Amino acid sequence: MILILGGTGFVGKNLVTCLHARGEAMRVVSRAPDAAFLEKHAPGTSALRLEQFMADPKAALFGVETVVYLASTSTPGANLDTPWREARDTVEAAMRVLSAVAAHSDANVIYLSSGGTVYGETTASMIAEDNELRPISPYGLGKKMTEAAVDFMARTHGLRTTILRPSNPIGRWQVSVSQGVVGALMRAAQQGAVFNMIGEGSAVRDYFDVRDLSHAIEAVIDNPEASNGKTWNVGSGEGTSVREMLELVQEVSGHEIKVQHTPARSTDVARVVLDTSAIKGALGWTPAHGLRASLQDIWAAM
Repeated sequence: MILILGGTGFVGKNLVTCLHARGEAMRVVSRAPDAAFLEKHAPGTSALRLEQFMADPKAALFGVETVVYLASTSTPGANLDTPWREARDTVEAAMRVLSAVAAHSDANVIYLSSGGTVYGETTASMIAEDNELRPISPYGLGKKMTEAAVDFMARTHGLRTTILRPSNPIGRWQVSVSQGVVGALMRAAQQGAVFNMIGEGSAVRDYFDVRDLSHAIEAVIDNPEASNGKTWNVGSGEGTSVREMLELVQEVSGHEIKVQHTPARSTDVARVVLDTSAIKGALGWTPAHGLRASLQDIWAAM
């Protein structure tokens, strides 16, 4: 049994679909479980509200061998003027769940951090896991602190944990209006709306298919001993600027996108491209989807 916290968010929906396809038994925990989605794409998957999980974690964790923690109420642009809220919104919530797992289960825990924000500004063309963590946004700070909490619970309570730092996953069901360059560009192309480009669009990110992220999580699930105590980057290892992404989406969709420039934000790093050689070497994971093919799949699904 695999328990997925945040199982009906963007990454969660894609992970649940992949795990269902290979016959895994799952239990989804969410603040507002999407029962209709689960019934359509992963029938037989049980769902709990977060308050139900916290009210009786022993029952919720019964038979669970792996806990995948995807839950988050924060976004990269959140809490810019109230950074102290990250501790409550991100770290406290994770600690409550980790404590419940430690008390009632011997499950392996996989925590999804953020390779796009925890490193901050760096001169490295490729960022490896041993790069210093110097986030410049409250969101990145929250992820860094939660990583420390995961490490603390592993050292003091014996939790078996793996931390994954995905860069910028893209794919189906990326519907948030508060984050996701590709989702915003796709909606602008489909609806004839204006795309708000932050700054001049020079920020470089490591975009990769969310299905490949799901397969990386599956690889960790399948190799608990090799993954225990590890922290791995997950991404494509290639950089694409927002301007380049705009051109790609226009080509794939066949629609010209209107652009409105907004002021650059001090909390956005200039470049993030991840070195993923560690997880490739340990688990044999490599991304299977090219960027253009991923964009074509997203457009077709829309």
